Amino acid sequence: MPPQQAKGPELLPITILVTEGFSDWEIATLAGLGRAFYNAEVQFVSPEGGPVTSAAGLRVADTVRFEATGKTVVAVCGGPMFEKSTPPSIEDRLRSTFDRGSVVAGICGGTTALARAGLLNAVRHTSNGPGYLENLVPEYSGSDHYVDVAFAIQDNNIITAPAPAPATFAVEVLAASGLDRNTANQITAFLAKEHAGSARGTIDG
Repeated sequence: MPPQQAKGPELLPITILVTEGFSDWEIATLAGLGRAFYNAEVQFVSPEGGPVTSAAGLRVADTVRFEATGKTVVAVCGGPMFEKSTPPSIEDRLRSTFDRGSVVAGICGGTTALARAGLLNAVRHTSNGPGYLENLVPEYSGSDHYVDVAFAIQDNNIITAPAPAPATFAVEVLAASGLDRNTANQITAFLAKEHAGSARGTIDG
């Protein structure tokens, strides 16, 4: 199991923003390990509050409405709502949250919310491949800063990740909340053990 953090400074609260049909696997590592092993304060919010059901049918019975705040890390989980013609209107609240000194993070479709808020126009960032943000966010103008990688990256209090990167997304968000970087990096080492050795998923002999 991942080692628990040695006693140290309290972590900043982590606010995970979810929408109807959210991709629960994208924030499972962050929420699960963050709360269970590192005592992170994790709160689930949604654009307008109320119950939300994930892609797997997991029901979050009650979420509060997302409001702009400071001294936190806001992580926007991806989901089909962000790819609709009328996505959730949260860009003003995200921009205000960032302006108040908070870290803002997005994974998969959640990166489109950051793009709509204008938060990706001047920082290194990634998403679900070249052209993804341009196709969904006409006002996006940060393509010169786009980095096509398979893991989460952080630049100037902005964290972005493609869909298949929940582990590195968790690392960056927890590190941004104040978890020791070496401790946070142990998450990917811990999860990588499953893929070490034989790639066949069987035991010889």
